[in-house]
Formats: sequence, structure tokens, C-alpha cells
Amino acid sequence: MAHWVIHRERGGFPVERARLGACELCVVYVAGEWQWLVRCRGRDLAEGNAPSPMAAHRQAEAVALRLAAPALPQAA
Repeated sequence: MAHWVIHRERGGFPVERARLGACELCVVYVAGEWQWLVRCRGRDLAEGNAPSPMAAHRQAEAVALRLAAPALPQAA
């Protein structure tokens, strides 16, 4: 589970941010929806929306964990 921190961007919306491994996670409430974003090494890799901030946190964390999971060894 990631530790989420709220950042107040100058002139913008409050953004909740966390780090999980090499991934940066962001959650923001825009236009009546909770939006989440996962970035790894400077690239946006996944995004979506959720019905609540907790659901957005869980979805972003699940994607980041899936991206960070080591590749399974292939059968010979």
C-alpha cells in the first residue's frame, strides 16, 4: 500500500500523489470524477476514473504493482 500525500498545485486542483517502486501515482478530482494516473520513468502508462478517492487509490496501486512485478520465468 502506498502513502498518499496531497499537493496543492498553484492555481490548480489538489493532487494526491504517491510512489510505489519506480512508479508515480496521481489522483485528482476533476469535473465531477476521480481520475487516476500511473507514470513510470517519465511515461504515462495507465489512467482511468473511479467512483471515489479510495477506489482511485486502489486502482492506481493495483496497476503499479502489476507493472512492477517481476516477469515470470518461461517454461522450457
